[in-house]
Amino acid sequence: MVKVGAALLIAGISIAAGYLIYWFVAEAVESMPGPLKGAVIAAAIGFLLLLLAVIRDRLKPSKEEEELKGVKQ
Repeated sequence: MVKVGAALLIAGISIAAGYLIYWFVAEAVESMPGPLKGAVIAAAIGFLLLLLAVIRDRLKPSKEEEELKGVKQ
């Protein structure tokens, strides 16, 4: 019951936040000049790529962890 409630809460907040971000970006982009739109899009794409790289590096086990995997304490 708790897991379902937490999942619904997270889903609702995520959907609402996503819609608000979409609305804000759509309104802000309408009044921006072309070069500024390109700069904002480039910065957003760069941020997402860096975020994905950090997430990938954190999830990938390091060489040291691989070497110590079979060692028992």
